[in-house]
Amino acid sequence: MKRHMTTSILSVMLAAALIVPLSACGAKEQPLEQEQQVQGGGNTSTNEQDSGEITEPTDAETSVNTEAETNTDADVPAPTKEQISVYYTDDDMAALHEQKSDIEYADPEQKLAAVWLAIQADGANGEASLWKGVQLLSAKQDGTAVTLDLHIPDEARLGAPGEMLALQSLTRTFFQLPDIASIDVLVDGEAVDSLMGHEELEHPINKP
Repeated sequence: MKRHMTTSILSVMLAAALIVPLSACGAKEQPLEQEQQVQGGGNTSTNEQDSGEITEPTDAETSVNTEAETNTDADVPAPTKEQISVYYTDDDMAALHEQKSDIEYADPEQKLAAVWLAIQADGANGEASLWKGVQLLSAKQDGTAVTLDLHIPDEARLGAPGEMLALQSLTRTFFQLPDIASIDVLVDGEAVDSLMGHEELEHPINKP
């Protein structure tokens, strides 16, 4: 009986001795697992930060952007340059004298404005423009028909000889353009009977 009890006690002590190391191993494994989780979480945060970084464009992307800018510049047409005849008069207002002038434009409406600026400028030899001081309100072209709307201040109005030469200067300058067959000159938007009160004004003036 005593031997049986002794054997039981030894069995219990042996089992207890085995439980203690196993518990210790379990306690060591848990911090190790937690440490691995912490390290794994740190890597995730680093990856998230890396994903938010701004990357430099590649050579291929830079090439595509450069080609797009080049194509945009190529779409803008180069301005057209042309030489036209502009007409001035002498001090006695007896006749018109022709001079050459260079104009530059990108479209038909700009061409009309460029021609107008040419006849408004003084001559290369000091001749005064017959249209100096007159304001061009609008210039439109419909087919071969051109409409010019002008504002004429009192100080820009001429006498009868000057008005006649001014109209001749205007029509000769614009009619030299092959795509213009008629000109309708308005004053402040109205088809007046006379440009400056002396000469009769036709609506429109047709090319001879």
